[in-house]
Amino acid sequence: MKILLVRPAPTDETIGLQHVMIVEPLELEVLGATVGPDDTVEIVDYILDQTPLERVLRRARPDLVGVTGYITNVPAMIELCRRAKAHDARLKTVVGGVHCEVCPEHLDHPAIDFRVVRNAAVVFPSLLDHLKGKGPLPPGVLQPGDVVVPEELPPFDFHVPLPDRRLTRRYRDQYFYIFHDKVALIKTAFGCPFQCTFCFCRAITGHRYHARPLDEVMRELRQIEAREIYIVDDDFFISRERARAILDALRQERLGKRYLVYGRADFIADNPDLMAELKEVGLRTVIIGFESFRPRDLDGFNKRTEVAQNERAMRVCNSLGIDVYATIVVSPDWTKDDFALHADKFRELRMNYVNLQPLTPLPGVGLEVPAKDLLLAPGDFERWDLAHVSVRPQHMSVAEFYEQIIRLYMKTLYRPSHLVGYLKYRPGLLRKMIAGTWQVRAQYLRKWREAKRFR
Repeated sequence: MKILLVRPAPTDETIGLQHVMIVEPLELEVLGATVGPDDTVEIVDYILDQTPLERVLRRARPDLVGVTGYITNVPAMIELCRRAKAHDARLKTVVGGVHCEVCPEHLDHPAIDFRVVRNAAVVFPSLLDHLKGKGPLPPGVLQPGDVVVPEELPPFDFHVPLPDRRLTRRYRDQYFYIFHDKVALIKTAFGCPFQCTFCFCRAITGHRYHARPLDEVMRELRQIEAREIYIVDDDFFISRERARAILDALRQERLGKRYLVYGRADFIADNPDLMAELKEVGLRTVIIGFESFRPRDLDGFNKRTEVAQNERAMRVCNSLGIDVYATIVVSPDWTKDDFALHADKFRELRMNYVNLQPLTPLPGVGLEVPAKDLLLAPGDFERWDLAHVSVRPQHMSVAEFYEQIIRLYMKTLYRPSHLVGYLKYRPGLLRKMIAGTWQVRAQYLRKWREAKRFR
């Protein structure tokens, strides 16, 4: 079979990190590695590619078009499948990805033949066999009109083949994550054992956690040509034992790579010695989900951390010269004093890079918000981006809330001392970061103006 795998671009309505990071479509590279020897695969990354779909379809003449994406991509995923069917009604369309797995009803559309809702890397080759007349429709795949019957879904299977990165070779030089250039992705574990109330990640794996065998992880790392590696585990620092095992393996391999990981503040605060050793083998940056510097926020999120741990974690990273990309959940009950508190904390702790995420009750998470307080309609998929103000602020207007977010960003990212610190990065990456953050600012200003107009 000829298979075309597509990643859609975000719309202008989505306030996106795509302005400061574009990373490889790892899930499509994994799917591309599952096909048979007689199958051919092509990946088109529409975040970077401007070639019209119809031109690609005329050239590639695929038998199947597969599309993946997040909640913000739902309309684009449907539209890509519709256009593929309009070009050739005989070809088959299939969609998947984390949002499809949790909320497949959002992608139930006549233009979509199949929705993969469980174990995509295992199911995809079986689906191809089914289309070749060699087997039944595998469990975990829905057709139009089908609904999920939980007891009929197969158990979670976290086995994945090593991705075929050759499929994105033509885009490779354009992938980056803030100050990590030509970055490659690797996943060493699936899921997270913690139960933060706002987090979508735990819904994807049914609240399960599974770590890949370490020898398999190292085999994949050895095959990656890129020097910059983003380990996209939901939480890399699950346990000291796991981190120690990876550290020892990296020491033995001496790969000479540099790593960006996601980790919890409490682990970093409690393990400064291990963090120092990880720095020696290439740990360069940690994305830390601080979430808040208000104790009642952390309690309400079931974060199981304390403000003091947030502060210690930041000081540990500062002392070791490890960069931190901080994520903060902006609760709708924040006052102007709370924004000021966080501005002071960011300055005190020398936090240079922050991602402010207004609290967003994503479908499938179970975070309940009264309908009267929800500012986004369920079908406004492009706006469910963790950047729009989705829950009505309690102490100020929506426009004022956006204004406070913009002010906090500007106070943090463009503080003179930080601007001087940015000079240590390569000029090309620095230009991308400045241009990207300015684009995000422009999007927020547009939302602020809209909120003022329609308040």
